[in-house]
Amino acid sequence: MDNNNNKREKIIIFILGAVLIIAVLSIIAIFSSAIMRLLGFEYESVGGFILYFIIASIVSYPMNLVAGAFPKALLNLDRITREMAVCMYVLLDTITTFFGFYIVDYFMPSVSANTISLIVLALVFALFGISDVKKKES
Repeated sequence: MDNNNNKREKIIIFILGAVLIIAVLSIIAIFSSAIMRLLGFEYESVGGFILYFIIASIVSYPMNLVAGAFPKALLNLDRITREMAVCMYVLLDTITTFFGFYIVDYFMPSVSANTISLIVLALVFALFGISDVKKKES
């Protein structure tokens, strides 16, 4: 009986976590849509844009992990300076985020984004992550 309650609690926590993540991504998507519309981004509905944003975030996440880990690893191994690691991080993260959003844009006919709007969005997201690139303290 106790095992069933434990499983039920884990399922509830998982569902609440997923809902929270989707809610946060939805809020970010709404703010991003205002900026992207100025850059030529078009979508049929706000719900479609939020779905696009969530799927694109999921698609680009694995690539962003690699893009973020590579400069951090080089920095921690003292192969590059912090400034070089930041530049490498911004470049790699921008490229991977761009491709994640581009792939989803290609397969979602209800959303249409031009290259410039995707590059600007990817660059803004990369700039938000710069603080993650810091040297490991010994």
